[in-house]
Amino acid sequence: MKKIHLLLLLLCFGSTLIMGETIVNTSLDSESEIDLKGDFQVEKQRSLIKPIQVFITGQSIEVDFNDALGIIAISIYDEAGNAVYQQSVNTYAGQQIFIDIASFNLGKYTIEFVNARNEYLSGVI
Repeated sequence: MKKIHLLLLLLCFGSTLIMGETIVNTSLDSESEIDLKGDFQVEKQRSLIKPIQVFITGQSIEVDFNDALGIIAISIYDEAGNAVYQQSVNTYAGQQIFIDIASFNLGKYTIEFVNARNEYLSGVI
C-alpha cells in the first residue's frame, strides 16, 4: 500500500514539474506587451497608436517607437532600484530596438523612457 501511495505521489510531483517547465518554455516563446504608464505628450497625437510599445520576446525586449519623439533616455532598473541598462536613442517613427535580457537575474524590472521635457513612461517587466 505504501508503494502505491509513493508511486502516486511521484506521478503527481513529476507531472507538476513537467507542467511547470512547459509553462516557462511557452512564455519565453510568446510575445507579451508591457503596459506603460506615465505622462508623455506627443505633438502629433494619434488616437489609437501608442507613441512607444514594449514587448517581451523570448530573451529580449522589443521597443517600438511609433512616432518621432526626439532623444529618449531608456533605463531599466532592478527591484533594488539599481540601473542595469541605460541608452539614449534619437527616435524616428517606425524605429525598433532590441534589448538583450538573457543575462538578467530572475525578478521584476522597471523600464523607463524619459524625453527632453522630463516626461516619462514606465512599466514593469
